[in-house]
Formats: sequence, C-alpha cells, structure tokens
Amino acid sequence: MKPIRWLKQVHTGHVWANIHNCKACGKCVKACPKQVIGETGFLWHKHIIFKKPEDCTGCKKCVKICPYGVFNEKIVDVFKNAVCSCCG
Repeated sequence: MKPIRWLKQVHTGHVWANIHNCKACGKCVKACPKQVIGETGFLWHKHIIFKKPEDCTGCKKCVKICPYGVFNEKIVDVFKNAVCSCCG
C-alpha cells in the first residue's frame, strides 16, 4: 500500500504544517537552509509544501519565522508507551 501523498507534504520528522493557515508569504521558503519547503498552488489557492521532507534537520527556522502559525514542532510518539485504562 502506497502512502498518501499529501500526508508526506504536511510533515517532516521534526515539524508539521497546518496548510490551511498558510497565506503563501514565502518567508519560510527563504528561511529554510535545506530548501525543504516549497510553494504550490493554483491561481486562487496557494500554500507551502514540504518538497524534500527527508532533508529536514529540525532547525525550526520555519516555526520561528512564520507570522501565521503554520508550523509546529512535531510531537513524536506521545502515545507510544501509553496503556489503555480500560483494558490495561
């Protein structure tokens, strides 16, 4: 089974993006040292994507520079060791 393409485009191993908040200002594209972030869209619908999510180093420059709160630190394996209180 192939992974869903859009899921790859909204997160890396370090950050995730809520593309619905994106106004396509391009600040994150310019700030990314590894060119992980790119722009996509049509005439009336533009936002960012992760072009090369595997190249993300986790510098979080995109998180810091985005004025619209598009990027957030990725919460990894929060529930990895969680145990269900009902079934143990």
